[in-house]
Amino acid sequence: MPIANALTFPALMPAGYDHLPSEPQFDAARHLALERPESRIGLADLGYEEAEIATCPSDLAITSPFRVLSDEGAACLLEVARQLAPFATSVQRIERMVRGGTYRSRFLRDLCQSPDVNAFLSKVFGAPLLPHTIPHQLGHLNFNPTQVGRNVDKWHTDTLRIDYVMFVTDPRAVQGGEFQYFNGTKHEMKALAEAGKPIPAGRIVSPALPGPGYAVLQQGNMVVHRAKGLREAAERITMVNGYVPAEIGFPDFTRYDQLYLADPHHVVTEEYARHVAWMGREMLTHRIDNPAFADDRGSEAARFEQLAALFSGAAEQIRNAGTATEEHFGDGE
Repeated sequence: MPIANALTFPALMPAGYDHLPSEPQFDAARHLALERPESRIGLADLGYEEAEIATCPSDLAITSPFRVLSDEGAACLLEVARQLAPFATSVQRIERMVRGGTYRSRFLRDLCQSPDVNAFLSKVFGAPLLPHTIPHQLGHLNFNPTQVGRNVDKWHTDTLRIDYVMFVTDPRAVQGGEFQYFNGTKHEMKALAEAGKPIPAGRIVSPALPGPGYAVLQQGNMVVHRAKGLREAAERITMVNGYVPAEIGFPDFTRYDQLYLADPHHVVTEEYARHVAWMGREMLTHRIDNPAFADDRGSEAARFEQLAALFSGAAEQIRNAGTATEEHFGDGE
């Protein structure tokens, strides 16, 4: 598959966004402390079949916890997250979240687009990655709900393929608030939810993250996961940063209908259109730059059919936006 060039961050700020007046400046040498995870769980380990795994850019489901930030880096990110907290919005799944923070915070933008982190995660993932081409999928922040006991996020799969979930606050300093994932497939979870059955406790995994700045990397559209509520009042913040496969050719998993329910419409529409146009451009540029001079009509037709499906699918999502409901599996309890 062709390898895409990264999409540059938009030069213009959307209406309604302004930079934070004062924040630390990201410095990879001081703020990163990248350490490889000790283990990885494969999609097959969760029960996915070989045919479905073949449609994914990697066989990785989720890693064990690993370090991303130094102590100084974690402290800087916490400072930025607290400055962004007043911009929190709410959806049915999540009571308090900040999306689009990379427009407001240069520190957050530079961290989320760090080439050092990108190269590191590509090795961990087992395939080349690029920072997500939709800015609202970069640096998503989740804050604890106002009500003790209410889950931070419900059981769900993500509207993006690849992301890491990192604690901004210290998970050891609070009671509850665990990140959890289901040891099974999303198809099994759907069947449980539709039958109204509880999730067997033995199939819920709660990785022990050692501190702030530690994360797990996952194929978020394949791993069912959630964030538990706190058992006592405290501050709990996590960050989710998204990536796309650098290999253009995998089916696009972006769910514009779901993003439209969460993000400002004037921003999400532009971001999604730009994302789809970028994919099309990269596919066309690779074709133009690599002439084959072969009468391979089947392959040529398939390429254009793939492009047509990309654009027609995007057009359908854009036209039908606003008619969808928010998708999740509930609290499962």
